[in-house]
Amino acid sequence: TGSSGINAEYGGGGGRVTSQIMFIVSDGRGLFVKGVEAVRKAVKETWDAGILVVFLIIDNPSKDSILNVRTPVFDPVTGKLLCIQNYLETFPFPYYVVLRDPGELPLTL
Repeated sequence: TGSSGINAEYGGGGGRVTSQIMFIVSDGRGLFVKGVEAVRKAVKETWDAGILVVFLIIDNPSKDSILNVRTPVFDPVTGKLLCIQNYLETFPFPYYVVLRDPGELPLTL
C-alpha cells in the first residue's frame, strides 16, 4: 500500500515517533476470527503506541497460496454480496511481506 493510504488510515506520520518494531510471522489466515473491526482497531492502537508492526506471511506457492485467496465483500446494511476480491486487498496490516521460502527469512529481515 502507498504511504498516503497508511497516513490517512493510521493518523499520519506527522510528529509520531516509532520506538519499537514488532514482527508477526504467520500464514496470514484466520485474522478475522474476532471480527474485522477488532483486528483493525488493534492494529491502529499498536501504531498509535509507537510500534511498527511488520507481518511476515509464510506462503506455500505450490499449495493454496495466500496470493490466490479470495474473499467475499458484503453490504453491511443489506447483507448482499457486493463482490469477491483478493484477500490481501483488505489485509489489515499496512506493512507485510509474502515470504515464499522460509529459508529467506534472515535475508528478508
